Amino acid sequence: MDKALRARLEKNIGKYSWFKIFTKRVYLPLIAVQLVTVGGVTVRQLAIIAIATSLVQVILQLPTGYVADRYGNRTALIIGSLLAALSPLFYIFSPNFIGGLLAALLFFSGFSFQSGAVEAFMHDTLVALGKEKEYSKVMGRSQSYGLIGNVILLVIVPATYTINKTLPFIIGFISLLIMLWLSISFTYPEQETHTNKKHPLSAAKLIVTPQNISLFIFAGFLAGVSNKAAEYRELLYKDIGVAVALFGLLLALGSIFGAILGRYIHLLDKLKPSTFYFLDLTLMSASIMIVGISKSPIVAVTGFTIFAGYTRVRMITFQSNLLRIISHSYKATLLSALNFFSIIGEIAAITLLARLIGFKGYLVGYMLYGFAVFGIAMVLWTIMLATNHYTMSNRSTQ
Repeated sequence: MDKALRARLEKNIGKYSWFKIFTKRVYLPLIAVQLVTVGGVTVRQLAIIAIATSLVQVILQLPTGYVADRYGNRTALIIGSLLAALSPLFYIFSPNFIGGLLAALLFFSGFSFQSGAVEAFMHDTLVALGKEKEYSKVMGRSQSYGLIGNVILLVIVPATYTINKTLPFIIGFISLLIMLWLSISFTYPEQETHTNKKHPLSAAKLIVTPQNISLFIFAGFLAGVSNKAAEYRELLYKDIGVAVALFGLLLALGSIFGAILGRYIHLLDKLKPSTFYFLDLTLMSASIMIVGISKSPIVAVTGFTIFAGYTRVRMITFQSNLLRIISHSYKATLLSALNFFSIIGEIAAITLLARLIGFKGYLVGYMLYGFAVFGIAMVLWTIMLATNHYTMSNRSTQ
């Protein structure tokens, strides 16, 4: 590899930190508020939007992973960034149920193209640089820098809502356009020749084992909780008297905590997998329980901050473990398989949360949700351990 190419590949690591800043919807704290207060969207309709977008991701996840592997990560990332960049326009020009649905469908369709592709692209970059063993460290620190930059945007952008209700979404549109530009500017490592690739179905068979399926179900459920547990966060804040102008600042607290954790997330690679998984489910469920144990805004903010910070970096460890066992070039497809289970988990997670909030209100609903997450995750964790033990026993007797 010549020095010029190596230098360009090294720059991918820094650019990825910027990319992580602009992949976030900087108007995220205001989506529910905009749709409910301006468009008259109900809690039930918000749940329908969440479920519909999850279904779209289920349909697109594996095909978009294959697009990345077959036609290049560059193609997938550019398509994904373009689709996502169009989504905030609907909150500006059509902030109602249909507009909110179309915005979410566009953003998460774009996310499906990026999901798997961007991690595979960064892993390919590190392989080309001879740094593949540093995946967790590089990704964690890039996430940290990205979150710090995102904090600045999350503090500033939602505050502009008091000036004009569409201004945060205009800024969000510009932010996502920058993400599109970064997707185009990356230096993409040369892909392996087609003869070195396996058919995606053959490649998938390498990890479709009882142990991995039980891991994917466990990881998928918790990833679903990770992605959907905060769906009603701003509405809960509003219900307990938190000013809308503070929403961005409070969301930024989670990013700051996540940035700190990102610097050290690679240390979790040293834990036994079963220990990490138990720690993972305990941290997530406990932070959700904290949200609902008191009417105090400080308590709710503390719970959501712990939850947001940790969930921003936890998947790096899962991805790192999976990439260690992938011995072929269909990385994006198989990372998308993990995300496929995550989307199924999202449907279960948001459905359970919506029902509990509908029956018990925001505070009690979240507290019960935390207990439910812990119980379900413990059952799945136990099944995963039993499956691993059974498989290992069979191997020892063969």
